[in-house]
Amino acid sequence: MSAAAEPSFRPAVQADLPQLYECDPYSRNHESRRVELRRVVQQGSCLLALVNGQPLGFATLEYNFFGHAFIPLICVATAHQFKGLGLALLVELERLCLTSKLFTSTNASNAPAQRLFARAGFTRSGIIENLDEGDPELIYFKAVPRGAQPADPSAQETSWGKPQAAA
Repeated sequence: MSAAAEPSFRPAVQADLPQLYECDPYSRNHESRRVELRRVVQQGSCLLALVNGQPLGFATLEYNFFGHAFIPLICVATAHQFKGLGLALLVELERLCLTSKLFTSTNASNAPAQRLFARAGFTRSGIIENLDEGDPELIYFKAVPRGAQPADPSAQETSWGKPQAAA
């Protein structure tokens, strides 16, 4: 990515949902993904990546993985993949992360995501069988250095990514 095309980031809002669906081909044919995207946008857990003001990717960050941060979804528009935007999203999520441990995952069949996580400094941490038939889920971990970090991420004030109380 050139210096002129550095991404900017902001929380996604309801009006961004059509652009999220456009970035995520899976959501076009799966209502369950659209429902999930509406949920994470509503709770403020979806980060939008913009290049020259155009939304080209997004990622979600939640705090429901055994008390640690977890990135359940990272997506870059097909025409803009492999240009550094996915890595920039991961770096920004790490910066925003409120816990000292950050996890993510991908299917064993998703070699591009595995390479992205390795480039971002994540290490393999485990495997979950039987989520997708014949395609195990690989878990990745990254330590996030923090100073005096509260044990409960909800105790720390932040403008983005703060865990939401259950309704």
